[in-house]
Amino acid sequence: MTTSTPYVPGAIRQFLRSIDEYTTLCPADGIVTGDLPPGDITAPFATITAPSNYGVDPMLRRPLIQIDVWVPRWEILGGDVEPEELAWNIGDLGARLIHKARQQKFRNCTWNAEWIDGPITEVDRQRGVDLPLFRSITRFDVKVVVR
Repeated sequence: MTTSTPYVPGAIRQFLRSIDEYTTLCPADGIVTGDLPPGDITAPFATITAPSNYGVDPMLRRPLIQIDVWVPRWEILGGDVEPEELAWNIGDLGARLIHKARQQKFRNCTWNAEWIDGPITEVDRQRGVDLPLFRSITRFDVKVVVR
């Protein structure tokens, strides 16, 4: 039977959900793979995707993982930190945790990551000018060894 490469965004999701320091800022149920949920976002949210996956060997892959942190406007979120800064802080914290993590086990592989980009900030107004989402993007080169 051919061994498949595990879903690396799922590995990163599992890792971030296990870190209390991260889930204090971004709730565990708001750390997802895939797209933003429909409707209003009332708390910080993180989406994890793999926009690229390369490697010279099927047992050694290097997916590019991107984490987008989304934070609603201040009037919805509340708190003492501006949404743009909070998105930056969450993106930066996630990047540091992932980059510093020693080799992690996930299903039939091990992984470790190198922080390569971000946080990069922008404001998304696709849901309307009254519902902006403050976004922070970080990217990682993840080395995956399939066992």
